[in-house]
Amino acid sequence: MKLYHGSNQIINSPDLSRGRKFLDFGSGFYLSAEKKQAENRALSAKLFFECGQPIVNIFEYNDSANDLNILHFKSADIAWLDFVLANRKGEPVAQYDIVIGPTANDKTILVIDQYMQGMFDNLENPKEFVIRLFQPEKLDIQYLFATENSLKHLVFIEAFEL
Repeated sequence: MKLYHGSNQIINSPDLSRGRKFLDFGSGFYLSAEKKQAENRALSAKLFFECGQPIVNIFEYNDSANDLNILHFKSADIAWLDFVLANRKGEPVAQYDIVIGPTANDKTILVIDQYMQGMFDNLENPKEFVIRLFQPEKLDIQYLFATENSLKHLVFIEAFEL
């Protein structure tokens, strides 16, 4: 399976120590099965870091590996929301080699931030309300490779500049 990583540089050998903390699924190397999502991330990375060029790195992932501990969220449900909230708050979560699931986009990030600020605390079921807000969204799927063992199942193919 082809996976894409948007960056401001060519990354043919991912380095987990460079990953940012407090992201949706925690620290690690994020990829997408959607080339367009990686292209958008590459453009954002170029602007954010104010250097380099928008680059899409392409990897091959052997998803039949059976030596990995994988968590797969099929949808943006309450379990997904709890996991994202815990990671964004820096709370301890179970460790996985790979986490697969919906990507919080601009709209969902805003709603998650509002939830974390307590803006929905007056509602009977605030988490269910948040999830209902996400339902009309078609959220892209992201892959987090969180361990050195998981990276062994990624093979760099090529990179291209936008």
